[in-house]
Amino acid sequence: MWSRRALLAYAGAIALVLVATVLLPALGAFPPRTLGLAPSDLREGHVVEVTERTTIPTPGGDVVVERFAVRVEGRLVEVQRTSQAGAAGTLELLPGDAVLVLASPGPEGTTYGIRDRVRRVPVMQLAFIFGLLVVVVGGWHGAISLIGLGATVLVVGRFIVPAILAGYDPLLVCVVGALVIMAASLTLGHGPGRRTWIALASTAIALALGGVFSAWAVDFARLTGLTEDSATLQQLAGNLDVRGLLLGGIILGAVGVLDDVTTTQSATVFELHAANPGLRATELFVRGMNVGREHIAATTNTLLLAYAGSGLPLLVILAAQDLSPSVLLSFDALATELVRTLAGSTAIVAAVPITTGLAALAAARGGNAGPTQSQRPAPAAEVDPPTTPRAAR
Repeated sequence: MWSRRALLAYAGAIALVLVATVLLPALGAFPPRTLGLAPSDLREGHVVEVTERTTIPTPGGDVVVERFAVRVEGRLVEVQRTSQAGAAGTLELLPGDAVLVLASPGPEGTTYGIRDRVRRVPVMQLAFIFGLLVVVVGGWHGAISLIGLGATVLVVGRFIVPAILAGYDPLLVCVVGALVIMAASLTLGHGPGRRTWIALASTAIALALGGVFSAWAVDFARLTGLTEDSATLQQLAGNLDVRGLLLGGIILGAVGVLDDVTTTQSATVFELHAANPGLRATELFVRGMNVGREHIAATTNTLLLAYAGSGLPLLVILAAQDLSPSVLLSFDALATELVRTLAGSTAIVAAVPITTGLAALAAARGGNAGPTQSQRPAPAAEVDPPTTPRAAR
C-alpha cells in the first residue's frame, strides 16, 4: 500500500495539473482568441456516390472536375471539386468515406466543399493500441506513465497554447508549463522520493539555464524566428512574439529528453551508493559522471534526430540548391534548426553534472531514497563450515 506521504505527493501532482488546465481557464486567465478568423461551419458527412469525374486537358496540365453526393445531417447535398490531376494532397474519395464538409452561405444559397477526411476513429484506435502495448509491456508502471502522458497533453492543450494566444510571454509560459509537466510525470511515473525530487530540481535548474542560453543564442545569431507557420500566426495575431515562440519551442523540445537524463542519473547515483554505501560524495559524483558522459552522447544525438526528422522537407529543399554549406548555414531556416538543437542540447548537457552532484550529496548523507529504490537483501554473514570428525579407520 502507498504511504501517506506518497498519496499526498500523487494528489499534489494531480492538483497542480488541474490548477493549470481547469482552474486557471475557468477563472478567465486565458480569454479565448480567434485571431480574426471567421467562424467556419464545418460538419461531418459521408460520401454516398461519385456522380461525376471528368478530366479536362488544359495548357497547364489536366484538370479533374468531380461531383459528389454527400449525406450531411440527414440530407443529401451536392459537392463539386476541381483539382489539378496528380496534385499532392488531393483526397481520393470513395463512397462510404467520412468527410468534413464546409458549408458557405451565399446569395444563391448554401454551397458545400470538402475540407478533409474524418480521422477521429482511426486516431483513437491507434491511441488505444499504443496504450494497450504500454500496459502489456510496462505493467503497472506503464499504466501510470499513460496518466503522465495524458497530463502532458492537457497542459499543452489547456495551458500552454491558450496562454500564448492570450498574449503571455511564450518563453515564460513554456518554462512554467514544462515544470508542471515534469512535476506530474516524474511524480506519477517514478513515485515520490529523494531521487524524484532531485530529478525535478535538476530539471528546473537545467530549464532555467537552457532558457537563458537559448535567449542569448537566438539574439547572438540574430534569428528572426519566422517560419511559414509562425509568419502566418504573426500576421493573424499581430503582436505575437515569434522569437519567444521559437524559444518556447526549444524548451518544450528539450524537456522530454531532460526527463530521461535526470531520472537516470539520479537513479544511477543512488544505486551506486546502495551497492557500496562506503562511497563518498566525490566518488559517487565521479562514477556517476562516467555513466552520464555516455548518456550525453546518446541523448544529444536523439534531440538532433528529432529536429532533423521534423525539418526533413526543409533539409531536402536546401540540399537541392547548388550552394556551399557555408552559404546554407546563413539561411535563417537552417540556422534556426541548428541553434534549436544546440540550445536544447546545452540544457541536457548541463543537467548531467547538476543531477549527479545533487544526487551524490543526497546519497552520501544516507537515508532512504524513496519507493523507487531497489530493496536489496543484506548479504548473509560468512560462516565457516562445520568440521566433521573423520571416521576412525
